[in-house]
Amino acid sequence: MKRITILLLISFIGISAFNLAAESDFPEPFYSGTSFSPTSARVEAMGGAGVSSSTGLDSLYENPANLAGQPFSLYLPSLTLTAYNVKNIVDSGLIEEVLAGTVDETVALSFLDTITASRGELLTTDLSVGFAGGGFGFGVNLQEKLHTVGTGAGLNLVAELNASAALGIGFSLPLVDNLLSIDAGVTARPTYTAYSDSIGASGILTTVMSGSEDITSDLLANYELAAGYALPIDVGVNVNGPVGLRLSGVLRNLNGDYTITRYSEAGAWLNELAALAGTDAVYIDTDEAATSSTFTAAVPWSVDLGLGWAPVRGGLASILNPRIAVGLDDVLGLAETYESDPNALWKHLSAGAEVKLLSLLDVRAGMNKGYLSAGVGADLLIFHVDASYYWREYGLNIGDRPIDALSVRVSLGLDG
Repeated sequence: MKRITILLLISFIGISAFNLAAESDFPEPFYSGTSFSPTSARVEAMGGAGVSSSTGLDSLYENPANLAGQPFSLYLPSLTLTAYNVKNIVDSGLIEEVLAGTVDETVALSFLDTITASRGELLTTDLSVGFAGGGFGFGVNLQEKLHTVGTGAGLNLVAELNASAALGIGFSLPLVDNLLSIDAGVTARPTYTAYSDSIGASGILTTVMSGSEDITSDLLANYELAAGYALPIDVGVNVNGPVGLRLSGVLRNLNGDYTITRYSEAGAWLNELAALAGTDAVYIDTDEAATSSTFTAAVPWSVDLGLGWAPVRGGLASILNPRIAVGLDDVLGLAETYESDPNALWKHLSAGAEVKLLSLLDVRAGMNKGYLSAGVGADLLIFHVDASYYWREYGLNIGDRPIDALSVRVSLGLDG
């Protein structure tokens, strides 16, 4: 049983994350000014350059104009696991301890020493179902995410849960046969999010390893959380030129602000959800003095640009299909900081390439905001696997606090 304890432990923390919460006002989501987006192992491997090159369900969040003219894709379901600080974990010997079945409290606590960035990520799990094809797309996404604050024995966690349904439509307008066409699309993405205050990670590890049975009751009765909703809308456009060239633009997060309620007791939040579902209260011990307050978390709209090139067309594409993509995130923000920040362009630039061989194997590489990425994909009838290894920057400047990540996506269905 101990062999799998550490593997289950991190996911369990996501459920019991509020148990040892530190006091904080947490007036806005952990990463303020951002909207929910599921993890895409394919896009990450290509350096995050998905505006002009995204396919399938990725188009619902990257660029709805890409839904136009896409082959049919179906995911029933798609599961993505992302682990951060991968190199540190491997170097620490923690994996060997797990495989040897020698995990105890000391080994579990040593895991905290692998966290070196004072603000970052620990683990993300994405589950999605949906389809895309014929100019339409629909997907349902669930995501669990653990953020980190601090390092080592002083490490705190912030747990976040997201649920989103995305509905998109795209259409193509031919202008000059085989030379020029325009794609346009729009996606509505109703999203619900819930997140905790920061948590003492070492305390949770000790509590879980000791087998305490009081975690759930303590969570519901004594600790706060915040939860809310938003209805962001994205509008995308592609200008398709000769020899597979594409210029893309996305107006992102229109109407993206979250309406968030802060609950003084987690149990009060559960009871409110039960009332909305028309069922009896889930938690009966809620203090009559439990309070809630509502505020707005602003998510500004932005403009992203992309340039893509897919030179191979027709029957040859089933044998060898290369694709190159370049993207600029938040070009208005880039324009504001370009003169004052010498690294401004790198902070907004993404680029990647993909080569599909015999419609079976995909090889990918890229660069995202100054950091390299790589990945592979395999398409075996209805079974699809994508893996990517990449870095993200969690500091103000490139090189401040980079964290490496490994994402693996397993999907059942059809991948166009």
